[in-house]
Amino acid sequence: MKGGAIWAVLGLLLVSPGARANTRTPSSNRTPQTIDSLRALVRHAPLPDSARFQALLALSDKLFAQDVAEGRRVGEQAVTFARRRLDWPGAADALYQLVVNCERAADYVAAMHYSQQGVELTRAHRPRDQWRFTQCLGLVAVDTKDAVGGLRYLRQAYRQQAATPSVGPRERGGLLLNLANTFLVLQRYDSVLHYATRALPYMQRAADARGLGYVYQFRGEVYAKLTPRSRASLASAATNMQRALRIMQRYRYQPQAASSALSLARVYRLQGRPRAAQRTAELALALARAEKMPEYEADALSSLAWAYADQKRPARADELDARAEELRDSLFNGNKARALAQLQVRYDVQLLTEQKRAAEFEQRSQRAQLHSLWLLLGGLATTVGVGGGLYWRLRRQKALLALANQANCRAVAEKEVLLQEIHHRVKNNLQLVSSLLAWQRSTLPDPVLQQALASSQARIQSMALVHEFLYRADNLSQVRMNEYLGELLESLHRSLTTPKQRIQLSSSLAPLVMDPKEASALGLVVNELVTNAYKHAFQGRERGKLLVALEKTGAGFQLVVQDDGVGVRPEAEAEGAHQETHSLGLELVTTLARQLRASVSTVPSLPAGTQVVVAST
Repeated sequence: MKGGAIWAVLGLLLVSPGARANTRTPSSNRTPQTIDSLRALVRHAPLPDSARFQALLALSDKLFAQDVAEGRRVGEQAVTFARRRLDWPGAADALYQLVVNCERAADYVAAMHYSQQGVELTRAHRPRDQWRFTQCLGLVAVDTKDAVGGLRYLRQAYRQQAATPSVGPRERGGLLLNLANTFLVLQRYDSVLHYATRALPYMQRAADARGLGYVYQFRGEVYAKLTPRSRASLASAATNMQRALRIMQRYRYQPQAASSALSLARVYRLQGRPRAAQRTAELALALARAEKMPEYEADALSSLAWAYADQKRPARADELDARAEELRDSLFNGNKARALAQLQVRYDVQLLTEQKRAAEFEQRSQRAQLHSLWLLLGGLATTVGVGGGLYWRLRRQKALLALANQANCRAVAEKEVLLQEIHHRVKNNLQLVSSLLAWQRSTLPDPVLQQALASSQARIQSMALVHEFLYRADNLSQVRMNEYLGELLESLHRSLTTPKQRIQLSSSLAPLVMDPKEASALGLVVNELVTNAYKHAFQGRERGKLLVALEKTGAGFQLVVQDDGVGVRPEAEAEGAHQETHSLGLELVTTLARQLRASVSTVPSLPAGTQVVVAST
């Protein structure tokens, strides 16, 4: 799960009052007839004002399933109709429905616009409902990848809601879950657990099945990410995720059930239960295909590949992994235009927010200037004229600046998509080189040459993984090392484990962030040290333990690779073959450490095994 993004859509669905049906996909052929009937009712029938307003609301809700622009137009008519009648609760409900429907249609710029209108209306006429629109501002910000800004709005909504006595348990629990989801995106897991647990009694009191499912899912995600991992934390994660999956299946929330099954399959794998992981991944795959969710399908195929690999069925694992990669490639190539559009939406939303702040500042300035003008009107006509000229000049400069900002936003969005495409192509080219090396290795009779090519292939795969993370990431200048090294270690463990030798690989990885160049160098260091330990630390032994730890220090970072193997024997350095095997890898580690401005130290005299430390200097 990528930082909670799977659950980013929950927000508005949880807080929608009355839980109006989502009509984005008509369930029968009677929908057009319903729309025609509502149109006729609004145009011709002699209706009371209240009935006409409700008909406009219903028509707007239905139209969003077919034509978002038309649905917005009718919804705005409902808002205008209510404003003319001074029906402020009705106007707030109409704006809120517009926000919900625009968010469901991924029209985030419009959702932000209507949320801002709702904040202004409720501030003036319905203060007790203001928290709803403040929450909407936060949810749109999270959906457009501004989790920090979204958290600021959601905390403000929480304070506003706390001062409102007549809020139902479902809505209180929904806001707490939205806070938990935002903290999950920000990877602040203690806060996720805090808010999800606080939401539990509200959802129980409201008998909200989907809300309960989200509570257990969030708690399971946190327990699965606790470091260092323990049997107790993984057991708690599995228990909570099983509850979430049962609830989502029972009430037929199929997309949420697919996500819960994916998370549970990963926990089963961490628990060393490959058959349970296989069954749960197969369930996630079936749900993803039934609901036509290709991204979930690709994740389910990858999870299923790992389950087969853990059961020592590499051929089946490779087949599933290749299918997952093909599906991801097709999704990436098919969605480049949509990615550009989403990036543009993000900048449009941010620009709309900045324009609103600028407009508010301008209004305050105008009021202050008007007050000053009244005071100085008696003898300052010349000063007023100069001030008015400066004011209009400033307004013109601000308009030109807004146009320049829009052009810059488009240029930045296009640049980000192009960079993603470059990283994607580099990753594909590196994988092609890796495949060529694997083919050449299979044709060579000399085991020494085969081993050399295998080492080169592993190094290339380590570099390709960095580019894979970058083209999937939201931030193209940073790599999260706990995620990158975690996936790299799983790949190394899968390729280096043999039926005759089972090594227990564990890790403790701090959530450090590095730029792509440093991440690639550190990944190669980990690749060399782990590969060397698998090949030489456990000679003549069937079992062993290997720990890889990464932590943040005052100077930067410290990487520790420790095994309980045979240790480094002085006489081993004199053995030609052994020295030849070590020389290139150790020289590469030393060179990469210099690039990272780090030192390398080896401690061969532990009670058992060897410890290698790479630390920033």
